[in-house]
Amino acid sequence: MFRFVSALPLLALSLSLSGCADLAQPTVRADLLDQNGKVIGTATLRPEPIGTRASIEVSGLTPGQHALHIHENPTCEPGPDATGQVIPFGAAGGHFDPGASKNHDGPQARNDQGHGGDLPMIEVGDDGKGKLNFDTNRLKMSGPTSVLGRSIVIHEKADDYQTDPAGNSGGRVACGVLVAVN
Repeated sequence: MFRFVSALPLLALSLSLSGCADLAQPTVRADLLDQNGKVIGTATLRPEPIGTRASIEVSGLTPGQHALHIHENPTCEPGPDATGQVIPFGAAGGHFDPGASKNHDGPQARNDQGHGGDLPMIEVGDDGKGKLNFDTNRLKMSGPTSVLGRSIVIHEKADDYQTDPAGNSGGRVACGVLVAVN
């Protein structure tokens, strides 16, 4: 005698377990340093059921909007920019581009359309302090979209979300290396 068994419960269990696997990823943190090496803030990325939750806090920056990007390399040393000129935090390299888009874009673009490292801007108040919390499904803590082994950089100006390679966002004013904390 043949009995039909539905695969739906197994599919639901599989999807549920894959969500749990994402939550088993580590929380990632960076101390944000200014150009003098002073800690001026923190960036924390943690796995959530919706993807990744990012929380950034800074102080000591000029008021206004500042571009925020994940960069390729896990270093905040001086290094060359795209023109070869040595700049603060230049060794962090270019924007993290896991989709190989080779295109600067906004934080809502798919990874194949824009750099996965193109993030929302952080707004800094007249007191020099800023906070930003956002969710993204473009970045994770493991796999091809992993932020581990990368850096996070705050730029001096706002991001226009279109000009290559960095959104016309000016110099790099803060940087932190992203490391697992649990």
